[in-house]
Amino acid sequence: MKNLPEIWNELVNAGKVDEICSLYSERARLLATFATAPVDDPTGIRAYFEGFTSRAGAGVKFDQAGARREQVGDHLSLYTGTYTFFHGDAGDRQEFPARYSFLVDESNQPKILHHHSSLIPVG
Repeated sequence: MKNLPEIWNELVNAGKVDEICSLYSERARLLATFATAPVDDPTGIRAYFEGFTSRAGAGVKFDQAGARREQVGDHLSLYTGTYTFFHGDAGDRQEFPARYSFLVDESNQPKILHHHSSLIPVG
């Protein structure tokens, strides 16, 4: 069975914004890789992913070797690790390595409660 970050990854790569947004709790907070301020509402989350997925060749690839899941409470899991965002055509592809954390309520209908993503500094 796939965990919520794996499902999120597939949906981002498919550009399915409605489905991506359905993974987030109504009160979720997104500290997004390419946003200048926290995103605290469903409208903002939708706008963020509409912007990202509208780029040609947009997607994300998880580094499975560094992925970690820790149960932090009843039905609560913290997923951490690294992934790489990318966009652009094959000859002009840009990549952005980043680290992530997803706090997920894994009860009957799992939802992302908090998602933090930040670029990994170069150097």
